Amino acid sequence: MTNQLFIVIKDTFLSQFKSRGYWMLVISPLIFAALAGAVIFGITKMQGNTTPNIAVVGNQEVRSILVQSEKELDIHVSNITNEKKANTALQNEKLDGVLTVNKNEATITTQPKSEQIPKEKITAILGNLSRSQKATQYGLTAEQTADLVQPYNLKSVVKQAKQSTNSGNTESANQLIASAIGIITIIIVMWYTSMIANAIANEKSSRIMEILLAATSARVQYFGKIIGIFALVTTHLLIYVIAGFTTFNFFKENSFVKGLASNLNGVTLSFIIYAVIFVLVSVALYLVLTSMIASLINDNAQVQQAIQPISMIAMVGYVFSFIMTQMPNNLLIRILSYIPFASQSMMPIRLVTHTEGWPAAISALLIAVITLFLLLWFGQGIYARNVLSYSDEPIMKQLAARLRHK
Repeated sequence: MTNQLFIVIKDTFLSQFKSRGYWMLVISPLIFAALAGAVIFGITKMQGNTTPNIAVVGNQEVRSILVQSEKELDIHVSNITNEKKANTALQNEKLDGVLTVNKNEATITTQPKSEQIPKEKITAILGNLSRSQKATQYGLTAEQTADLVQPYNLKSVVKQAKQSTNSGNTESANQLIASAIGIITIIIVMWYTSMIANAIANEKSSRIMEILLAATSARVQYFGKIIGIFALVTTHLLIYVIAGFTTFNFFKENSFVKGLASNLNGVTLSFIIYAVIFVLVSVALYLVLTSMIASLINDNAQVQQAIQPISMIAMVGYVFSFIMTQMPNNLLIRILSYIPFASQSMMPIRLVTHTEGWPAAISALLIAVITLFLLLWFGQGIYARNVLSYSDEPIMKQLAARLRHK
């Protein structure tokens, strides 16, 4: 039986692995990502120097301070200090802005093609300077003035048992992680449930299944197909992990990659391993469920009918993975985070956002693993009884009838 199982696994794996369709499935997202990266890189290069060039007129002290802060503000202060010349240069698009400073107010004038000027930062500098000047008029010392203009520092921290993390970029990072996990999971589930359903449908519609079951048992075919397709899923994810790490290391000095990495600084290797394992376990669950339902298929025309309920179940976790970032403590969301078929899109996000700790995360994974083994055991009986049966009734009606007579 072991040799027969290995043969079925090998045949299932290689028949798909060698196909053009499988590699189109694997490579097309990588090609899309590469093209998107190339477009972004090209646009960045074509933009050239995007540092705004501004002239400061009316107050030399302000000009001196802005010159000293050029690097911090990412601006270039022009040598032009005459208002008439500055406005002429602005009209000729040689300047991006003219900052006119009066006694109690300032005006910044731009033109339609101006680069983005950090107005809020400039406003903060002008405000501090104004307060310093007024403090001097009121007779305050330099130390008192410095203390007066010192901005109040509000630091956002997510507090969890035994650890604290800076949450400055938490919201955007959480949304990014939720999107990535939700999209990756549902895409992989849709791809591979369709693959295993089509494999079973092809064998049943061509009557090859009778020949296969004459040589091996239904149990061998059942486990062989699931393990073979699961090996393809693992290979697929491994290719993406290798491609991701290679790309990151190659472009790690890129400003966009640095910004992305800083947003995801709370994501650890242990979390990545956990999320990948959870996704794999959940995909295995969907493969088992699909095998049970697909065993009722008569021909390829019924594949979509078999996959439809799988798609609806997968969409539950996908939809709630986005909703939960806004209301993580909702009772329904907390319950769904432990329910197999939905938990893979939710519990990893709750873990990385520190809504749940590792004990809860491991518990959800264990529930999924236990459910997988129970479903595997239960499903082999369903598969064996139905894989050689043919009926014109709707698939879900057939499944309900089989379950009633279990």
